[in-house]
Amino acid sequence: MAAKMSELHGVDANHVTTLKVAGIENTDDLMKIWSDKEKRAGLVESTGIAEEQFMKFAGMARLSRVKAMGMQFLPILVAAGIDGPKRLFTYTPESLVNHLKETAADKKLADPVPTLEDVKSWYSDHKPGPQATPAPEGVVAK
Repeated sequence: MAAKMSELHGVDANHVTTLKVAGIENTDDLMKIWSDKEKRAGLVESTGIAEEQFMKFAGMARLSRVKAMGMQFLPILVAAGIDGPKRLFTYTPESLVNHLKETAADKKLADPVPTLEDVKSWYSDHKPGPQATPAPEGVVAK
């Protein structure tokens, strides 16, 4: 389900307005344009929004599709280098919470850090694929 760009925490009102003028009102609109490299360059040029900022928006858009994901957690996830479900599900819920706590402390972020209960809800309907196989015994997952 597409989220409105204004619902994504970390996307300021000026960017929401600029994106709307460019024809991007929700995460589906963003991902449609952002997935095309030629359109991507034009979007950066026409909006004046830096490509790095668009990369954050795209990561938040991908993560917003995870069932039970709280929009308030998107900025901390992206700051921690997690830019989509594929990367998210390489962590166990426990290791993810620890990673996010470390990121918040290291980067001195004020963004809310999800609890273990929050994170477990994201994994409740996740069907592990090859990228989410359990670590061998004795090896600590990321």
